Amino acid sequence: MRLSLLSLTALAACVTPALSNEIAGIDWHLVGLEGQEVPWEASLRFDGDKVSGKAPCNRYFGTNAVALPALSLGMMGATKMACPELAAEDAFFAALQAMQRVELDQGHLYLIGPEGRIIEFANDPAEPCLSCLARQ
Repeated sequence: MRLSLLSLTALAACVTPALSNEIAGIDWHLVGLEGQEVPWEASLRFDGDKVSGKAPCNRYFGTNAVALPALSLGMMGATKMACPELAAEDAFFAALQAMQRVELDQGHLYLIGPEGRIIEFANDPAEPCLSCLARQ
């Protein structure tokens, strides 16, 4: 069966608000980056097309230019505080910019990028990194 472009658009319109409602307004805590646990804290929050959070050193903010579950983060802004984890922050921001879609599974939020790149978040920062466990 072939779906028309109109059917696909209608289907996407049905799926997108549900995901937006499930993940919006929640501070998602980083539990894994590229299948590895990280020794520093970071978070992500979706509010409509706005994204914000805390990187290892600074607060950040930006906009998702496409409708969820697609992800295309434009220019991001951040505060300018120095800390020992600036290299980790740069890696986190670079990974965020590369992500292309959002998935929610088992209460964890996954940002998926090219070549299987993954950033994993959970509601509770004490949750285990499920994608890290899968790599062991």
